[in-house]
Amino acid sequence: MNILLLYHSTQTYTNTVFEHVNAFARFSAHRYFFCHHDQNEPFLVDLSKFDAVVIHYCLRTPYDQISEAAARSLAAFRGAKVLFLQDEYEHTQRAWHWMQRLGIDLVFTVVPHAHVRSIYPPTQFPATRFVSNLTGYVPEAFTEVQDVRPPSRRTLLVGYRGRPLPIRFGVLGKEKVSIGCMVKAYCERRGLVADIAWTEEERIYGDAWYPFVASCRAMLGSESGSNVFDWDATLQSRIDSFLVSNPQATEDQVYEAVVAPLEMPGVMNQVSPRVFEAIAMRTVLVLFEGSYSGAVEPWQHYIPLRKDGSNLDEVFERLQDGDFVDAMAERAWQHVIGSGRYSYPAFVRMTDGEIEACLHAVASSGRSCERGAELECIRVGLEKPTLLTSLPVRWPAPVFRGAGAQAGAEGFEAWEPPSRYSRLRQAAVLVWSCVPRPMQKVLGPLVHGVLRPVARALHGVRKASVRRRPLD
Repeated sequence: MNILLLYHSTQTYTNTVFEHVNAFARFSAHRYFFCHHDQNEPFLVDLSKFDAVVIHYCLRTPYDQISEAAARSLAAFRGAKVLFLQDEYEHTQRAWHWMQRLGIDLVFTVVPHAHVRSIYPPTQFPATRFVSNLTGYVPEAFTEVQDVRPPSRRTLLVGYRGRPLPIRFGVLGKEKVSIGCMVKAYCERRGLVADIAWTEEERIYGDAWYPFVASCRAMLGSESGSNVFDWDATLQSRIDSFLVSNPQATEDQVYEAVVAPLEMPGVMNQVSPRVFEAIAMRTVLVLFEGSYSGAVEPWQHYIPLRKDGSNLDEVFERLQDGDFVDAMAERAWQHVIGSGRYSYPAFVRMTDGEIEACLHAVASSGRSCERGAELECIRVGLEKPTLLTSLPVRWPAPVFRGAGAQAGAEGFEAWEPPSRYSRLRQAAVLVWSCVPRPMQKVLGPLVHGVLRPVARALHGVRKASVRRRPLD
């Protein structure tokens, strides 16, 4: 099966986005081709060469990032049409618009199965199948992490880095700060060693993040998502109007007056990929009580913290029990990482099955197209070069490589810093894709004969720059 995946390549600087897109190239049983697209791009791909088209969530349909030319082609396409969505509480009815206009057959949603019908009424989508999935899965590098200290041997008792979110994200957004405030105050009163912060100035990025997680006996966390649905994309303007009329209003007053009526408690509570990161580093989780997409269970895989803080004494008594935290970290690792149930290969196997079933249903309906010749040349049928590749393009970002065999006995991690080579290569790919084909034929010998040796030399410099850093 030939599948075209449309995505926004500038969004792949985030590890989780790139890992999600790249999983289809690495693990699918079918042939995926990747095409960057946005609302300003011409759309010249011959869709008749594909059995299915997948629109990735990083090409944000609720924000109209589909060009008019692409919309017309996709609406006319007679194969299977698949859409991945995230952040579905934002501009929800605009997502409805695109699903209906394009005739989407299959939607992978992060809305839990029990609540899909309340967000996507069957009366609006009688022929669309919705499949619930997670916002992210466990990267392969995490399965290789072995050489970390047991949590019982880590002196930093609790760590956390949160972020204050705008009030429009509601209760789940407020919990990102409230858990940090509560636990930090408790640790300060009792003289416990903790590193808890939630300001932008104290955020930890890139190479430094995973060593920080691995240095903590426990990490705090709460459920991700938002239960405030901005159905018609007017919530922020209503907040602004309220503040103009009530300039002295507090955040809590804004919430009660404008945001609270839109809360749908329990609908979009999700497990965060940060939970998987901590478990991979064998760091114990202290989480606000919640469902966490069913991925982890309280007292088995994490220590539950009541949202009023009434069991803080019990939480910290358990954290200071070395045998308890080591056993919990191992159980969580075996359940989430060792089992493979939350891995990207398992995720892609599931999507392969769903897309195959979708294609069969489309064919049974008599709507399927007569596909053209096999894709011997992926540029066939294009009037001008379009960035269509058999692998997704990645914008530069720090890459976590994992430990395992490369780590050595000392427990060091291998890290790849951002490189000039990757930036130059990305720029060259994008520039070359815009060069008319006749000019490509003229310039091709120069590119291969002169520029490629330079690129290889830079690549050697990049490889030599990989360095090692201690985990703890």
